[in-house]
Amino acid sequence: MERDTPSSSPPASLSTVRVTGTEVHYYVLCPRKLWWFSHGIEQEHVGGSQGAENVAMGQMLHQDSYPGKPRKEVMIDDLLRIDFLDDGVVHEIKKSKGAQRATLYQLLYYLYYLKREKGFVTTGVIDYPKQRRRETVELTPQREAEIEAILASVASTRSESIPPVVDAPMPICKKCAYQDLCWG
Repeated sequence: MERDTPSSSPPASLSTVRVTGTEVHYYVLCPRKLWWFSHGIEQEHVGGSQGAENVAMGQMLHQDSYPGKPRKEVMIDDLLRIDFLDDGVVHEIKKSKGAQRATLYQLLYYLYYLKREKGFVTTGVIDYPKQRRRETVELTPQREAEIEAILASVASTRSESIPPVVDAPMPICKKCAYQDLCWG
């Protein structure tokens, strides 16, 4: 189960609170995962781990999906790694809907950042090429407020000296590269 969105005050500005799309994704999945990652512990790239296998599968999916699309993996301000842009629409490619809520907020953060920092108002699409499905995402004022609260919580979580407490394993923990650190 993914986290509920927090209700915190918004960050001062995006230029002072630098947050990546991965950090938003991890926070919504589990703040503990974000904490490990933000403190330099990157289990998802450790050989033989479930996370490393998932990363490799995701990289292959990105390479093989939508071969005719221009400008794959657009990096913006060393924070956003957009899978691709197509006619001004931001696309995020995912292999499954397993982390659907985290993916939604990651894409909403991209739209929010582009609007606030670049003056670029657009929509987004989450692409699930294996299922041949797509989901269109719009940034609304309510979603902007949710993103601002998430950004404040990401900054707060990163600044903690110890990982946040999680009472019990969640279903997502079974596939998480950090599960041995949390529960092992």
